[in-house]
Amino acid sequence: MIKYRLSCSDGHEFESWFRSIADFDTQSHAGDVACPLCASTEITKQPMAPAVVSGRRVTPRSAPTTADPRANTEMLGMLRAFKKTVMENSEDVGTGFADEARKIHFGEAEERNIRGSSTMDEARALAEEGVPFGVLPPLPEDLN
Repeated sequence: MIKYRLSCSDGHEFESWFRSIADFDTQSHAGDVACPLCASTEITKQPMAPAVVSGRRVTPRSAPTTADPRANTEMLGMLRAFKKTVMENSEDVGTGFADEARKIHFGEAEERNIRGSSTMDEARALAEEGVPFGVLPPLPEDLN
C-alpha cells in the first residue's frame, strides 16, 4: 500500500491510499481518482516526506487543537462533502460489506466502489488479509 498527498485543479488537497504506484497511475489516467470536495478528476501528486521507521522510540506529539469555530465548521463541511461523494459513487452492499470487499479484492467479483457495514471482527480480518477499506467518520447528524 502507498499513500499519496494529492491536489485537484481547484487547489483542494487530500490524501489517498493505493495498492501500488501502478494502481494510482492506472486509476488517475482513467479519471477514477477524484477530489472528495469538488469531484474534479484533474489530480496531481504533491511532494511528501516518506515515513521512516527507526528502532528509537519517539514520544508522539498531541494533535493541534483549535478554538476557532470557523475551522471546525470548515472541517465538518469537508467531511460532509467527502461523505456525499462516497455515497454518490459507491454501491451499498449493507451488512455483506466484508464478504463483498474480500471477493472484489481476490478477483471473485467485479471491481467497483462499495460501501456498507461490518463488525469490528470482520474489519480486523479484512485488515489482516490485506483487503483495502476505509471507515467514514460519523457526522453530528448521523448521531441523532
